[in-house]
Amino acid sequence: MIWWTLGGLLLVGWLMYRSRANRHIERPPVLDEHGRPYEVIDVTLSDGATVPLIDAGEGPAVLLVPGADGIRQTWRYQVPDLARTHRVLAPDLRSEFPPAATFDRLARDLDEILDARGVQRAVVVGQSLGGAIAMRFAASRPGRVRGLAVVNSLARVSYAHVGLNWTLLVPVAMATTRYLPTVPARWFARLWSRLEIWVFDASPGSERVIDYVLWSGPRTVAPAVSSARVALLKGADLRAELPSIDAPTLIMKGPHDTYVPVAWSREIAGAIPGARYVEVPGTGHCGHISMPDTFNPILFDWIDGIGESTGRKEAEG
Repeated sequence: MIWWTLGGLLLVGWLMYRSRANRHIERPPVLDEHGRPYEVIDVTLSDGATVPLIDAGEGPAVLLVPGADGIRQTWRYQVPDLARTHRVLAPDLRSEFPPAATFDRLARDLDEILDARGVQRAVVVGQSLGGAIAMRFAASRPGRVRGLAVVNSLARVSYAHVGLNWTLLVPVAMATTRYLPTVPARWFARLWSRLEIWVFDASPGSERVIDYVLWSGPRTVAPAVSSARVALLKGADLRAELPSIDAPTLIMKGPHDTYVPVAWSREIAGAIPGARYVEVPGTGHCGHISMPDTFNPILFDWIDGIGESTGRKEAEG
């Protein structure tokens, strides 16, 4: 019995140590095309919360919304190229939530960010949870969305696909990523990549996802923070409002994404009128990181193709 107790105390002590160490990991900055860090600007929201963002380039505005990790670094392979021809806003998601906050708070944040930066309308691109935020924003504030791109996203939280399959290894993958020392964490991440567990994939760019997870993403974000963001979506089901979205819409999907099933993206594409569904070959949940050379042309060509269209209602009018 005493050995079990000692083992438990040692485990708790290690988890506390690793959690503190993770908070001190310095995330690498997003670099411009010349290898220089972008300036990071703080925007204060109406309830006093502050979010940092990158505001780079000139031209039609594109707003990039990250997933549950909530950090702008997830777009490090898109911002420099996109900023050559567009004004790119890449904010973090908020880390603090007011009492009784709902999912609409995250959509309202996008509204306030655009106001703070003097942007009236933008193409909104969201990945994973960020795609859900972007869809709520497009449905509730149609006048501000010139186009909508949803990447490996979901319209509601569901665990129906969890059974006796690889999805059950997701908590193990999360734990090895967050709490093991870097060397064994990287070894396990390569195993998860081969098995295509959680956010990992087996594409030629799988090491980019591993580096992101260890130095920018989940390892550097407290689980309670990312979980709080996801919890807001648990109280919402966006499927009923998807048919009201009138902006040109692109649904991008990694066909090897087991974390957010392909069927969920197809459901979203079928519900939004006129939505275009495109799979990014060989990718999983983070194809924008693992395979930017394949991902970026699809997204950028679509953005260029929508021009100044404002959606179905104005076109019909």
